[in-house]
Amino acid sequence: MRRARLLVILVAFAVATAAQAAGPADEDWQAIVALDAGPREQPPTKEAVAQMVQAHLAQQERALRNFMTAHPQDARGFEARLRLARLLQIRADFDGSERPRAEAQRLLDELEKTATPEQRPELDFARIARLMRSLRAPTNAQREELLRAARQFQSAHPTDRRLASLFAEVATLFDHQPVTKEALLEDARALATDEELQARIADDLKRVRLLGQEVPLAFTSVQGQEIHRDALQGRPVFVIFFAQSSPPSMTALAKLQQETAGLPKGSVRVIGVSLDEKRETLAPLLKARGLSWPVACDGRGWQGPLVRELGINALPTVWLLDARGRLRSLNALEGAAAKARGLLQER
Repeated sequence: MRRARLLVILVAFAVATAAQAAGPADEDWQAIVALDAGPREQPPTKEAVAQMVQAHLAQQERALRNFMTAHPQDARGFEARLRLARLLQIRADFDGSERPRAEAQRLLDELEKTATPEQRPELDFARIARLMRSLRAPTNAQREELLRAARQFQSAHPTDRRLASLFAEVATLFDHQPVTKEALLEDARALATDEELQARIADDLKRVRLLGQEVPLAFTSVQGQEIHRDALQGRPVFVIFFAQSSPPSMTALAKLQQETAGLPKGSVRVIGVSLDEKRETLAPLLKARGLSWPVACDGRGWQGPLVRELGINALPTVWLLDARGRLRSLNALEGAAAKARGLLQER
């Protein structure tokens, strides 16, 4: 059920190659494929992780460039260029440099001139993947552009195996447009064959169908408070789903605490739902951060009844309920204070 925030779909386009090593080109290609497994080390710090990732990307880039230089007529040259274009986009994200991004675009433009009908789906998907990677804080126009690209891909390649994943991923950008989001998820559900993806889509549909509805919250907090839906009405409520094992969750806790601190005292409420499997570790965390929010934790992680009922499959997740307990935002962390003020003005 756990879903990494990195877009898995962006690495799904590479065509698997399982040819037996029969010569230098095959050996070089098998070395490239072997690097897909990623580094095996587990560095102790974020800085060390970043250095490890950058070193691995550099190793992959060298292997691909060497293959393209040493075997310019090899049939896998098309895939090598697609892989390199993807890699350069990832590197650009890490380095904040436009040069790798521009080279990636040039590679895709060159492949456009030579792609065969069999290669066209890979190239078209690579372009969508590139567009998705470029969307940090997408505008409505950018969301619509991506949606058009996804629908065009479906029209051109209606049997492509990646359509379900593509629609599910595009749907994540339409939390503010529940009708569009639900339509994308329904299309994804109709196409999905992978059990894990099917479960993710089912969760996503649960959440979008809760929008505008009263959220069934009822639990005893780790502090001993009885929390139920009726008691939460009367003012906006933020609900943050988190786990101590998730660094982005810890960042989200601090950000939500900062956002709500600037609101009029007592105007909003915050409750937490912890997916930690050891309840006893929460008290020190809450004390260290000066948090008095009631927090639910049943120690069952992703399989907890409340988590399953609400379709939570990614951390952190921050919701915003209005004064009547109705779910108004599935993605309330960015601009949390402004969203809360908007609800307060409705009262």
